[in-house]
Amino acid sequence: MWSYKRHPQMLFSLALKRTSQFLFLGARKAKSKQQKDWTKIAEIRGNGPILRENSLKLLANSTICVFQWNRSRYRCFCCQEPFSDMPSLRDHTNNRHTLKDIERIIISQQNRLVKVEISTLSCKICSVDVTDLESLKTHLVDIHDLEFGLTSDDLLVPFKLESGSLKCQLCLEDFKLFRLLNIHMNKHFQKHVCHVCGAGFSNLVFLNMHKVRIHKPQLCKECGLKFSNRVEKRDHDVSMHNVKIERKLRFPCPYCQERFFQEYFRVQHLVDKHGIERPEYKCPICDKKYLTKSLCTNHVKNVHMKEKNHECDLCSMRFYTKSDKNRHRVTHTGEKNFVCTFCTNLFATKDSLRRHIKRTHIG
Repeated sequence: MWSYKRHPQMLFSLALKRTSQFLFLGARKAKSKQQKDWTKIAEIRGNGPILRENSLKLLANSTICVFQWNRSRYRCFCCQEPFSDMPSLRDHTNNRHTLKDIERIIISQQNRLVKVEISTLSCKICSVDVTDLESLKTHLVDIHDLEFGLTSDDLLVPFKLESGSLKCQLCLEDFKLFRLLNIHMNKHFQKHVCHVCGAGFSNLVFLNMHKVRIHKPQLCKECGLKFSNRVEKRDHDVSMHNVKIERKLRFPCPYCQERFFQEYFRVQHLVDKHGIERPEYKCPICDKKYLTKSLCTNHVKNVHMKEKNHECDLCSMRFYTKSDKNRHRVTHTGEKNFVCTFCTNLFATKDSLRRHIKRTHIG
């Protein structure tokens, strides 16, 4: 039977074709059995670059445990089953899912970052313990002759969670909650940052898609005014041209037929109309209380994390929230795009319009 073992030059030609755009670490030596197995994995994508080549090699040859974080729980990367601690999740992953299951999901996600637990990190080939991903990669190159593409990102976000400590593995900063550590890790992995809103992306393609979808200049066909993004044009259409925007009422009341477009208004309705006890979400740092989880999360990001992710496109000042940025922006433009439906007076911001209506027409 014909095989690559009898025709090694064909194996070399195939590898060269697949990886011609990559620079390689380590000397080009005879392939080990693990590398031949890797060739089969690489074929999953067919033609074109193997976007996840580095991360798949690291996973296949180490004790890395992939996981997800959703709704305040650690979750299995493959089946989403929740766990309260990482050792239980690791045991579940090792016993219930195969490497092929994990590879299939990672390849389908292309350039998405993947969280990995590395508290007990070791080489699967020789069982040597290593401390971090870079040490693992160096070991696999120097000792086992594996090759890694310099132009291909690992796209793995490392955590050490089994000891109970929540420390960033890149800058060693400590955190009280995993949620805060998870937010912090974005600072290390946002290689391409949108200069308009501060959003971060792992590659330039996703950043450009974001700019076109979110920040492409918008022209009002009615009056010819230009706006820097879709949201500003939508607000203009509503206030100046009486365009009706249909909001998706995604939050139903469990006791009546009312539906709401924000969780905040549903909670307020439950408290006011149905006598439900007012919920409280307490900040884990300063104990301040909020009506909804999202408000509490925003408080943590804005007050304690000091993240100014919203940049004014006219002067480059940065703000904690989008509403703060919008309130500032009108100081440049002098626009008054919010009209009172009672007296037709114009206002620069929604907040000033609300205060006017409450003080003049309702209060």
